[in-house]
Amino acid sequence: MERLIKEYFKFFSNKDILSLEKLFAEDIKLVDWETYAKGKDEVIKANKKIFDQVDTLQIEVNNLYINGQTAICLIDILINKSEKLKVIDLIRFNNDNKITLISAYKQ
Repeated sequence: MERLIKEYFKFFSNKDILSLEKLFAEDIKLVDWETYAKGKDEVIKANKKIFDQVDTLQIEVNNLYINGQTAICLIDILINKSEKLKVIDLIRFNNDNKITLISAYKQ
């Protein structure tokens, strides 16, 4: 699962929608401080909206905790090479190793 988490953050940093889509389950949910999206199509649209609002994204994983099919990730997101966000992501996978939940909390 660690490999999948690292791929997810790499694809997100690269604004790679096609690769992200392959990681998502059909019934995925995305919840953060600004967004609630349910279903693969809605989550893809939410990601596109984020990507359209920024020039660059860089994610650094500071700590990663995995318990079963759930990961808690403490990350720094550098937006447009200047704005830094500290975020905690809770990411849950199904038995097919597809992401079913991304719940992000800004610190």
